[in-house]
Amino acid sequence: MYVGDDSPSVYERILVPTDGSVGSAHVAMQAIDLAEQYDAAIHVVHVIEEPASSLVSGGESRDKLEERGEQAIERVETMARIHGIDVETELLEGSPADTILNYAEEADMDLVVTGTHGRSGVKRHIIGSVAERLVRHATCPVMTVRLPGSDETVDGKEHARELAEEAIADEGHDAAITGVDRQVSVWVVEAESDTESLVVYVDPVTQRTSVVVRD
Repeated sequence: MYVGDDSPSVYERILVPTDGSVGSAHVAMQAIDLAEQYDAAIHVVHVIEEPASSLVSGGESRDKLEERGEQAIERVETMARIHGIDVETELLEGSPADTILNYAEEADMDLVVTGTHGRSGVKRHIIGSVAERLVRHATCPVMTVRLPGSDETVDGKEHARELAEEAIADEGHDAAITGVDRQVSVWVVEAESDTESLVVYVDPVTQRTSVVVRD
């Protein structure tokens, strides 16, 4: 992780470039954590790399590139809104590093939070070079986050337990956790009190929780 020495004491606008790489949810969560701390807004951008013809290298259509970009943006946008963060989005076109740098300067960003690499192979190398250029040339501080091999942001059983405990308390219940189990696409946390039985579902990517009172 790198953040320049000229980091402001308060962040108001945080830029999150995304290409939808596996593990990019971790980058989003770093930005969301900072946005919660500083009551900041998040700007999410995806850059469709030139050329802008109807067919690009590898035969992938322009429509497919736009669809992929919109999905990458929507995922981060959803995570931000779940955590109560104001978010703005842009689907841009051009050279990724230059386009992100221009956007950060024109939109007066206080911080850029980016992954250190992208997809496998050539794409991974390209995104790595983009992160390096952002660190070298951005007019605001840049935080780089190493992308893990998973989209999940819930680190394990204890993290799921903590999120469930917070959700139970936030909804005014007084119940103790009795079990934490990972199912196919969700953490299931059970809790009991003298008067009620609860189940908390924890999304492993967005950390969204849902508390259900058993009949």
